[in-house]
Amino acid sequence: MTISLKIPAEIGARLKSVAERNRVSKSEYVRATLISALYAEKEKPSALEVLQDLAGSVSSGKTDMATNPKYMKGYGKWRR
Repeated sequence: MTISLKIPAEIGARLKSVAERNRVSKSEYVRATLISALYAEKEKPSALEVLQDLAGSVSSGKTDMATNPKYMKGYGKWRR
């Protein structure tokens, strides 16, 4: 894949200087830096992953909460 982008002259000069110092092409330096940054980036965990050890840890004492319609009375109605 080829990517083209515009960068300010001062960044271009810095890139050229650093690439020359490391004895690599500008493309190789940018590629290596991009790879490093992408692999350092961590995906954010979901709420379930963060709270997984707490899921199911509180008991209501009621065994039919998921199936008994009486517990759904008023659910979704606006309260003041």
